[in-house]
Amino acid sequence: MRPTLSDVAKLAGVSVATASRALSNPDLVADGTRRAVRDAAASCGYKINLVARSLRIQRTDTLLVLAPCIDNSFYPGVVRSIEETAQAMGYAIIVGFTMKTEKHREAYGELLSAGRVDGMLVMDGGSGVERFTGPQPDLPVVQVFDRIYGSAVPVVRVDEQQVAELAVHQLASMGHRRIAHISGSVDHPSARQRREGYTSAMAKLGLPVDDHLVRSGHGHRDGAAEAMKQLLELPQAPTAVFCGNDSMACAAMDVCRDRGIHVPGDISFIGADGTWDGQLVFPTLTTVDVPRAEAGVRAVEQLVGLIRGQAVAPDTVLPVELKLRGSCAPTRTAVAA
Repeated sequence: MRPTLSDVAKLAGVSVATASRALSNPDLVADGTRRAVRDAAASCGYKINLVARSLRIQRTDTLLVLAPCIDNSFYPGVVRSIEETAQAMGYAIIVGFTMKTEKHREAYGELLSAGRVDGMLVMDGGSGVERFTGPQPDLPVVQVFDRIYGSAVPVVRVDEQQVAELAVHQLASMGHRRIAHISGSVDHPSARQRREGYTSAMAKLGLPVDDHLVRSGHGHRDGAAEAMKQLLELPQAPTAVFCGNDSMACAAMDVCRDRGIHVPGDISFIGADGTWDGQLVFPTLTTVDVPRAEAGVRAVEQLVGLIRGQAVAPDTVLPVELKLRGSCAPTRTAVAA
């Protein structure tokens, strides 16, 4: 015979109501009572009927996380942080990848319309997420990194233009004047903002912005490799390159290595995001580090706050940091001077 809540209450020495609160709303009971009830439930094998509980309290304790994919080195660290924070706050997560077929989009849309999740975190600014969530989902939502639904929905992000400005200023401080930029996809908000930051920083420093020095790498390795080949074919090649993400920077460095061009002696590189791939190349990649783990924590805290009816900050901007490594160095003329 399956154990009941009454059995748990008797073992823990509390009332049935207290046992119920300890298992369903643990924040409402003292730590000692909560531990006693959980130990009693474990000892007799009592399991909460999650379906019945969800129907009763009109809450699933589940969050939907939407990301474009998992094979981009940017996203796993964010998802890991989101999961750990959500679990610590009593929530499970479902991860949906938006760069899938229409069948997948319909499935995630069904999760939302059927009330099977309590809230949603969206970190997809370029894959048409609105096609299955609508212009703004009718449940608590927090945007992560990219603003998709507008200012009415809270966002946790970084200043993307500052990411580019830090990179350009670092290269300029090393004597570089002909600085190129390999950007991400123009369909992606952060890629556009980093490109704008590059242009703005170059102008502020009085450096010429040559359209031939700005190439789209489309956010991936193959595109960046092709963009780098085009830059090297210019009559006057750049002495430094700021890439819109670390993966593209690594691919561009590979092109230089294959052609016998020394990094950073002949050409310097700075990437962005601080992902693991930048530490696996030689020389290791200088990058503008984006606090992805912190963003995951803050986003979950914001979303749970919304679910619980609390006021949250509409726009949370996290600081970024330049990580100086081996891929950039002063120009030969700067060293000679």
